[in-house]
Amino acid sequence: METDNYFVINKETEKLNIYTTKQFYKSLESDKQKVFKKYCLWSSRQECWVSKAKVANCVYLKAMLLEIGFVQGDAIGERLPFEEQVRIEKQKASMRAERAEIRAQKAKKRSDSLYNTASDMASVIPMGQPILIGHHSEKRDRNYRERIHNTMGKSIREQQKADYYKEKVEIAERTAKGTKYKNPRYLTNRIKECLAAIRRLERYLKGKIYMHSPERPISEKERTLYTEHIVRVQDKLEFFVQCMKKINPDYELPKSSQKAGSKIRK
Repeated sequence: METDNYFVINKETEKLNIYTTKQFYKSLESDKQKVFKKYCLWSSRQECWVSKAKVANCVYLKAMLLEIGFVQGDAIGERLPFEEQVRIEKQKASMRAERAEIRAQKAKKRSDSLYNTASDMASVIPMGQPILIGHHSEKRDRNYRERIHNTMGKSIREQQKADYYKEKVEIAERTAKGTKYKNPRYLTNRIKECLAAIRRLERYLKGKIYMHSPERPISEKERTLYTEHIVRVQDKLEFFVQCMKKINPDYELPKSSQKAGSKIRK
């Protein structure tokens, strides 16, 4: 690219890769920098910003990039089959679970250590011993009890952190195991969404915005875009149907949807 500031569609991840210089980024107004931080993540491996959302949901981000002078380049990478995307998703989730488990264990260890320290400190104070007001030990006693309180507070915060990471582990493990792809309700909803999307895209190919709109010619660019999108949705539909068949071997698409799902490989 002739410019240092450009973005491209990564077909493999279906996300935006945004390239810019450190100097240009720092020269942006703070609200523009916040957009990057809100909608993107920095990838050290790719040395660029990567959108958090898929391309289809990056309308505002793309508009902002064009507004501040970015140029859209040619797409990179190759589109992965949806089944491969799921495999990668599971693999990444497994790695997240491992990292979260390590962090949870470390936080739990720190919490236990702080709790034991606070307990040992408190054990030297006789049960029910009040602070002796006016005594020369009053200030020292108050400070000591305050340290016990603060240490116990740190222990509680570390335990909360451990619980937080444990929850992260559970979520990541469910993704790694593909739990949602074994849930009939989830699969049914995804299949319905795919079928609806295919019907909508087939309507767009005819130049119809709504069901009863008159047909109109569309550009070759639009035709290519809609056709590619249909292929992606068909790929997802096939995957969801195969998952459903593993649960119910006799499953068939609703007859009213046979046409939209007719491209599924047998």
